[in-house]
Amino acid sequence: MKLVQKLTAALVVGTCIILAANGYLRVRREVAALHADRVRDHALIGHSLAAASEAVWRSDGRAHALAMIDAMNARSKEIRVRWLDAPPAGSDAGALQAATAGEAITHIGPDERGSERRLTYVPVAVDGLRRGYIEFSESLLAEERRQREIVGNTVATTLVLMLVSAALSVVLGFWLVGRPVRMLAEKARRVGQGDFAGPVDVRQNDELGELAVEMNAMCDRLVAAKERVAHETAARIATLEQLRHADRLTTVGKLASGVAHELGTPLNVVSARASMIANGEATPAEAAEYARIIVDAAKRMTAIIRQLLAFARRGTGGARKAMDPVGLVREALDMLGAIAKKERATFAVRGSSDATVNVDAGQLQQVVTNVVVNAMHAMPDGGVVEVEVGRARAAPPPDHSGGESDYVCIEVRDRGTGIAADALPHIFEPFFTTKDVGEGTGLGLSVSFGIVQEHGGWIAVDSEPGKGSTFRIYLPSGSAT
Repeated sequence: MKLVQKLTAALVVGTCIILAANGYLRVRREVAALHADRVRDHALIGHSLAAASEAVWRSDGRAHALAMIDAMNARSKEIRVRWLDAPPAGSDAGALQAATAGEAITHIGPDERGSERRLTYVPVAVDGLRRGYIEFSESLLAEERRQREIVGNTVATTLVLMLVSAALSVVLGFWLVGRPVRMLAEKARRVGQGDFAGPVDVRQNDELGELAVEMNAMCDRLVAAKERVAHETAARIATLEQLRHADRLTTVGKLASGVAHELGTPLNVVSARASMIANGEATPAEAAEYARIIVDAAKRMTAIIRQLLAFARRGTGGARKAMDPVGLVREALDMLGAIAKKERATFAVRGSSDATVNVDAGQLQQVVTNVVVNAMHAMPDGGVVEVEVGRARAAPPPDHSGGESDYVCIEVRDRGTGIAADALPHIFEPFFTTKDVGEGTGLGLSVSFGIVQEHGGWIAVDSEPGKGSTFRIYLPSGSAT
C-alpha cells in the first residue's frame, strides 16, 4: 500500500470513529433531553392542576374538583388525566405516600391496557388531609417517533461528514502528498540512471517543496561534478597515454641502438653488390644473383624498420581482438633479439596456442617488452630469460574485481639480482626505479601494470635477492582455439 493510501485510510478511519462516537453521544443527549422535557412538562401541568383542584375542592366541593379534572382530560388529546383515590397497583406506593402535596412522581409503566406509557402522579391534599392523586398518562409512541428522527438525522449527518472527510482526505492526500512524492520518486529514478536534467517542480511551501529544492540543487552540483570528473578523467587518460608513449619511445630507442648492427650488415651487402653491378664487375648471371641478394636485404631492413615504427606508434587501446598470446610473445622477443645479443642474454620460450586473449596487440607487446628488458638488465653477466605461456586457474588479488577463474598466464623468469623486500611493494609506482641514473625512467612497470589492469588482468611478482625474479602476467582467457 502506498503512502497516500495509508494516510488516507488512517485519516478516514480516525474521522469515522470520532464522528460515530460523537453521533452516539449526541443521540443519547437528545433522547435524555427529550425525556427530561416531557417529565418537566408533566410536573408543571400536574402542579398547576393540583393547585387548582385543591382550590375548587375547598370552595365548591369534591364533585366540582373531579368535574374539572374530567374536563381537563376531555380537552387533552395526548395526555390522559384522571382522579385516583389510592395509589394504583404496580406503582411505588411508598414514594407516593411520602410525597408532599403537589410533588410529581413520574415513571414508565403499563397502563390498564398493557401499553407502555409515561405515568405521572401528583398527590392532592385539602385542609392538610391527603384526598387522592391526579394521574397523567402519555403514550410513548410520539416520543419514540421523535427519537427515531433524532437517530436518523444524526446518522445521516455523520455519514455525510464521513463521505466529505474521505473525499477531502483522498483529494488533499493525492494533491499535497501523492503528486509531489511521485514526482520526487521519478526524479530519483532518473538521477539513478545518470539523467540530471529537468528540475522537479513541486510548488509547495512545506517539507516536500524544500526537499524538491534541495534535490534540484543536488542535481546541479552533480552535473558540475560530472563535468569536472569527465574533464579530469580525459586529462588523466591523455597523461597516461603520453606516459605510455614516452615509455614506448624509450624502448624504441633501446631497440634502435640494438638493431643498428642488424641494419648495418644488410646495408653493407646492398652497397657492395650494387657497386659491383654499377661498375660492370659482375657477369649477367652474377648481376641477377646480386640483385636478388639486394632485394632480400632490403626486405629484411624494411621488416625491421616496420616493426620499430609499429611499436613506436601511439595507440588508443581500442583495437582489441582475439589474439594468440604465444605468437605475440614471440614477435616481441624477435624485436629484442639485438638487445639480447648486446646483453649476452638468450630466450627460452615455452607454450602452446590452446587459448586466445582479447587484447590490443601493440599494448601487450609493450608489456612483454618492458618485463623482458627488465629481466635482461637484472642479469648483468647475461643468462637465460625463460618465458612460458599457458592456462592457469587463479583468484585475483583483493583490489581486483572478480572471482577465481581461468586465465592466460605469461610467466617471465630470470636468474638475476632480484628485488629487495622493501622495494618490492613500490615497483609499479610511476618513476620508481632501482636502476642507476640514465639506465631507466621508472615508467616501464607502471605503464605495464596499467595496461594489464585495463585488459581485466593483473601482474604478480615473486622475487628473492640474489636468486632472481618471476613476473606473472594474468589476462582473461578467451575461447580455446
